[in-house]
Amino acid sequence: MKLNSFSIVIPSFNDLRIIETISSINQQNYPRNKIEIIISDGGSDEKIIDEIKSAITENDNLLIEKDEGIFDGINKGLQRSKNEIIFALGSDDRFCSKNALTLVNEIIENGSDYVCSTIKYTDQNWQPIRNWNATKPTLLNFIFGRQVAHFGYFAKKSVYELNGYFDINRTVAADFDYFLRLSKSNFKCGLLEEHIVDMKMGGNSSKNIKNILKGNLDIFKAGFKHLGPLILIHFLFKPFWKVREFLISSS
Repeated sequence: MKLNSFSIVIPSFNDLRIIETISSINQQNYPRNKIEIIISDGGSDEKIIDEIKSAITENDNLLIEKDEGIFDGINKGLQRSKNEIIFALGSDDRFCSKNALTLVNEIIENGSDYVCSTIKYTDQNWQPIRNWNATKPTLLNFIFGRQVAHFGYFAKKSVYELNGYFDINRTVAADFDYFLRLSKSNFKCGLLEEHIVDMKMGGNSSKNIKNILKGNLDIFKAGFKHLGPLILIHFLFKPFWKVREFLISSS
């Protein structure tokens, strides 16, 4: 079986937890020369930059330049990636399986253009809080409240080139908009049911009521653009899926 090469983009800004993220990549049971880590850093402190430099290899890239937020940082990394399969991982997230890239590569080699995997939201000590099962981006899934885990999404470089990158004007819903666009494409999706990524809760969009309301308004606008008034059905069913994900994780 062919071993595809991976580019893993990590947006970063003054977050020393990124060292653990990088470590989880370095521990993959996959040839390291087939992995390119791209750190898209918005201008972190010198001490953190030095720590990052010591954790990466000569095969990796550290981009240091101001950005317009997390999705702009991700776009910068995506556009500079050199390898066949691209993945974005948060600076406070990690691979929880050492076989993650091997499993994704198998699905790609079986004919998929992109892969959606299962992730778990965790607390700051990596204890599971919410289970987000692998979800295929289809219009029907979106209408009935489902969403795709952005940091569980792997894609061929050609998918980004044809589907487009993230709309940085959408500070929260750029990924929601991206996957709605993807749902209208003819690219083949592969699902990886195995849990391979841990993602810590407490992002900027959910840290207080004001941000949650602002984020949902951004999602509504993005959804209305693609689904029209059917986006109202999405918001009706969305709480059901979230409650289910919390219950599965605690069972």
